[in-house]
Amino acid sequence: MFNKSYREFSQIYDLLMVDIDYENWTSFIINKIGGSRKILEAACGTGNITQILADKNYKVTAFDISQDMLVRAYSKLGRSPGVKLLNLDMTNFKIDDKFDAAICCCDGINYIDENEAKRFFKNIYNHLASNSKFIFDISTKYKYVTMFNDTYVYDDGEIFYVWENEAYGQNKSVNMEINFFVRNDGNKYIRINEIQTQYIHNTKVLTRLLKEAGFSKIEIYDDYCEKPLSETSLRAVFCSAKISEDDC
Repeated sequence: MFNKSYREFSQIYDLLMVDIDYENWTSFIINKIGGSRKILEAACGTGNITQILADKNYKVTAFDISQDMLVRAYSKLGRSPGVKLLNLDMTNFKIDDKFDAAICCCDGINYIDENEAKRFFKNIYNHLASNSKFIFDISTKYKYVTMFNDTYVYDDGEIFYVWENEAYGQNKSVNMEINFFVRNDGNKYIRINEIQTQYIHNTKVLTRLLKEAGFSKIEIYDDYCEKPLSETSLRAVFCSAKISEDDC
């Protein structure tokens, strides 16, 4: 079962994400949302994208279910006047505000099942102003089938981990157990055990759920670039819109 607390995982999260081009992701997002300046970010993690947006003078309300992730996000953002960090569950949140755009990056949707995704999409829709954009990504079924069916071992001298994956429920989810060994200041290794579940979503199903929530103009890209999604894409990026009633 997915450990929603992320108590210890937050300690090594950024070490695992060093290969992600957050600058490129954020540039793609900014291009797609146009002139929108007030952004809602769901499942913000340790605030890597939040920080880039804040540095570009965007107003961001970012939330995550993990207090530990938010503590690390706060350490990066300091007292940035344009950022508000909240401890909320993406499957059941309420904020007394409306936003010009919403984002959910780095597999946030893969951590919730289909029914939760349906509630999440509708909740995002209700928190958006008219003529706004909603952008999120998922790891694709192709990625899980080709990359998540083995045991992985990683060692860079500072962190060592063994990552084991097991398909579950007719390949609709993947159970992951990761044992980390992180070197501390005393030159000894601390063990961190993390067990998570990620859900494998069908892009057609997510498209349907977005439409049911009220979104339109749905486009799906291959990762954070202008190429359309293909059968061998590892990451699908959804761009959708909440349009005004006058445009319907």
